[in-house]
Amino acid sequence: MTTVLVLAVVAGALSLLSWDRANQVAGVVSAVVGVVALGVGVCALLAPSGSTSVQVSRTGSATAAGGGDANTGAVASPSDGVVSVGETGDARAEGGSANTGYRGQG
Repeated sequence: MTTVLVLAVVAGALSLLSWDRANQVAGVVSAVVGVVALGVGVCALLAPSGSTSVQVSRTGSATAAGGGDANTGAVASPSDGVVSVGETGDARAEGGSANTGYRGQG
């Protein structure tokens, strides 16, 4: 909506000028808009990415035997960001490990 309003104002202003003067103003406006668009694109590329998150909830049960791992929670690295674990199912392991919450990796 704002863009349409700005375009209407610029078009209205250009219609009040002579052709030569309107051509000059339009050229300057185009150059400024191009530089601003380039700046916005560069800022978007250089901006840090948003924080990531891992959410785990309402999982089923898991059973492992013979040294395996039973996991109903989350196994994530620190680079994965915020980890939220809730309402996980039962995990049982015979000779291995069981996890129903959060286990960090690496």
